[in-house]
Amino acid sequence: MMNKTEDTQVPTPEPTTTETTPLPAALLGADGAFEPGWFTRFEELQPYAATLSKFRRPEALAKSYANLEKMKGYPDPADAARMQAFREAVGLPPAPQDFALQRPENTPDELWDTGLVAALGSVAYEYGVPPRALAALAERYSAEGRRHLEHMQHEAEAAVARADAELQQSWGPAYESNMNSIAAFLNTMGQRAGVDVGQLMQNPALRANPDFARLMLEAAGLMEEAPLHTGSQPDHRQEAHRIAHDPTHPLHEAYMRTSHPQHRYANEQYDRLAFGSRV
Repeated sequence: MMNKTEDTQVPTPEPTTTETTPLPAALLGADGAFEPGWFTRFEELQPYAATLSKFRRPEALAKSYANLEKMKGYPDPADAARMQAFREAVGLPPAPQDFALQRPENTPDELWDTGLVAALGSVAYEYGVPPRALAALAERYSAEGRRHLEHMQHEAEAAVARADAELQQSWGPAYESNMNSIAAFLNTMGQRAGVDVGQLMQNPALRANPDFARLMLEAAGLMEEAPLHTGSQPDHRQEAHRIAHDPTHPLHEAYMRTSHPQHRYANEQYDRLAFGSRV
């Protein structure tokens, strides 16, 4: 039996090719300086191209970065050099007068203090507050101030209305005549003292206090008893007669109506004037 020799075919290896990847352009030149436009190789650096183009050598860039690290955190205003560097780094105006505040629209006079505004601008410069932030604070302050003033005005009007309602309930039908007596008294006193009574009575602190009206009514009654403009003695019996019989007298209603809050006082005044007695 003959051995059969099988032919073995050895595969011929395919020729290999070597691909050469191009090397990136060098960042530095032979002299150690940055190659022009070196930063354009990095897409994330594109927004900073204008700044990076100023650096010629790596050590200059490193020093700049070191300075930025030193500036981390808000600078102490007492460190003038660092604060000045901070202003330059973040683009703040270089002079205090550049921090002047503009008056927000619709700001009432009582809310806008020019002296305070100047002081705030100086503080903003000292502490490195951006002018835009200061302007936003002024807008917010003005809006809140207007809201507060409106609230106070409404409160004052409500207080005046409450005081008026209390007097109407207390004086009843004598309310109008009592108010007329007070007005006449105040006008007389105002003329004697040279005081603008109309302006004075715009003060909510007076108009909203019913006790002030009561005091003025008592003072008006005293002036009728002893007029200030003459040296003659008042006729007490005639005044007592008016209290009892003259509906226009400020004390007539209180004297006639026993349920009136001022009845006792009116009765005492009548007795004093008619009989000379004092309680």
